[in-house]
Amino acid sequence: MQLAVGDVVVYPAHGVGRIVARERRGDGSEVEVVVIEFGDDLKVSLPLERARGQLRSPVSEAELRQVQAVLREERAVSTAPWLARQRESHAKLADGDPVSLAEIVRDGATRQQLLTLKGAKTQLSDGEKRLFGKARQLLAGEIAQVRGQATNDADEWIGRQLGHSV
Repeated sequence: MQLAVGDVVVYPAHGVGRIVARERRGDGSEVEVVVIEFGDDLKVSLPLERARGQLRSPVSEAELRQVQAVLREERAVSTAPWLARQRESHAKLADGDPVSLAEIVRDGATRQQLLTLKGAKTQLSDGEKRLFGKARQLLAGEIAQVRGQATNDADEWIGRQLGHSV
């Protein structure tokens, strides 16, 4: 990955962005940084060496098919305690892999649907909702970029793959 100005990249913590500059910074020990701009008026500067380890290219068509398969997969709801599920989901979220994000989205949607079908008085915890929402937001943003569509359209596509609108 060249990390050239104009390249579209994925930074797991923030989603899809575009490299808008490469600059030299420092006070004596010059460090080259890449400046990434995200759609929500956020700019992040990363040292080039760190950027090479943390940035990746957007999802490919083959990976998008894997994401679709994961979202469509029916899977039993984990009975692991919330803390264990939270740790696993946080690790997947930090990794930023699109298939891992799809797993978080699928599992959150399945858990939410199951609670609704059972008529449970409680729904997803606030922590689960945040994790589920963040993963879905990041995944939709990346799909939108790859397909050249609005994020809302990508989010609707995710909902269709899940088999319902969440």
